[in-house]
Amino acid sequence: MLRLSPLREKSPREKLLDEVKREVKAGRSQSLHKAVLLNLHGDKPTQHFRRSWDIEVKIGSRPSFQVPQKAGIVQLFDRMGGKLVILGTVGAGKTTTLLELAAKLVNRAENEANLPCPVLLNLASRKDDSVAIADWLVEQIQIKYNIPVNISQQWLAQQQLLPLLDGLDEIESERHENLIQAINHFLEGDFKPKHLVVCSSFEAYKNCQNRFQLQAAILLKPLTETQIHEYLIAARSRELWYNIEREPELLKLAKTPLLLSMLTLAYEEILIESWKRLPSNEAQRQYLLNAYIRRQMTREINQQWYTKGKEPRPEQIRYWLVSLAKKMEAENLTEFSLRNLSLSWLETEEQLQIYQRGVKLVTGLIFGLILWLVGGAIALEILGLFVGIIAGIIAGIFVKIPVIENFMLRVLLWRYGYTPWNYERFLNYASEKLLLQKLGNNRYRFIHNLLQKYLAEMR
Repeated sequence: MLRLSPLREKSPREKLLDEVKREVKAGRSQSLHKAVLLNLHGDKPTQHFRRSWDIEVKIGSRPSFQVPQKAGIVQLFDRMGGKLVILGTVGAGKTTTLLELAAKLVNRAENEANLPCPVLLNLASRKDDSVAIADWLVEQIQIKYNIPVNISQQWLAQQQLLPLLDGLDEIESERHENLIQAINHFLEGDFKPKHLVVCSSFEAYKNCQNRFQLQAAILLKPLTETQIHEYLIAARSRELWYNIEREPELLKLAKTPLLLSMLTLAYEEILIESWKRLPSNEAQRQYLLNAYIRRQMTREINQQWYTKGKEPRPEQIRYWLVSLAKKMEAENLTEFSLRNLSLSWLETEEQLQIYQRGVKLVTGLIFGLILWLVGGAIALEILGLFVGIIAGIIAGIFVKIPVIENFMLRVLLWRYGYTPWNYERFLNYASEKLLLQKLGNNRYRFIHNLLQKYLAEMR
């Protein structure tokens, strides 16, 4: 008789690599660059654009040199001993480059057990400057990838972790020097990781006195006019090129890969004559962001979350996204999870009091029913349901149940209009609209931090 062997449980290393691979795949599949390709080729794009931007490498005091177009980031990583800082303007492709590197490194780690596991972490999650980088790393790996702290600590000691750190420019500028020093101390201290990659905007890093003790700096250059022309022609946006080729200020925006992709996707929403008359580059950028939001909210997509005709209206989408962006900016978050809803989302003292009373009441009802049922089971029915509930409410004052607290908070956020009733469904819908990105484990972020900041400034 044929016996089925039990399925082997995956090791912590395999689980970590699976999670990182899932995150990388989600980030790359929900990129604006991919959306341009989908517009061209339908659901299954048949080709990929090569890297549009040029890369310069700087090693110590030596003159910088430009990298050939065919050279990938993993080749540079290997050549520089796996210790790099990736620099560029906001929207220059730093995170895209980091995800490309992560995809290659995950594949290597899956095939060779002696290679370290890459982990993608955002430096904005380090709230306390007194916390050592090593301690922050293992804490974030537990939160993000559900790997126990003791296992991460062991991997760190054995040089089996490869940190890929994004978002230096997403923290307050006055904290940059301390953070660079902390990372350098981590590199030179007890753990001495063999590899480490950091991403930062060029402006933020240029203004720092300290420098990372890494092998090289990679600078992602702005697009040239020739590269913009080639991109738009390949994207079948010849008319768009004719409209901006003699407009220096609009070309300046298009030199940023993120904004060029947004421009390509949102072109139908842009009135070129009105756009080019705006008084500043910043006003033109905000116009483009708003056009992109309008286009994505109204774009017809194949989505699975709402029945036809029951989708949220554009004004609802905008309101809920603005509310989310404001809360994330207030709490200095770049990622959002429904499990991490906090009381700061309630805006008045009255709302907070209603929440507190509601939590106590629901907790009390549950405890009261339990006491009543137990009391009946042991023939103490004299307590009665009423007495049981009163006793439960008293007990509920002193007992905290996170599930009940989260549920009551979500009820109130819906009641006051800050979120829809089924918030998870909406977040998934907004991800398919390429306004958010879904990262796995019910974690979300805006398609780019630039969009989050823009929405957070809306009234």
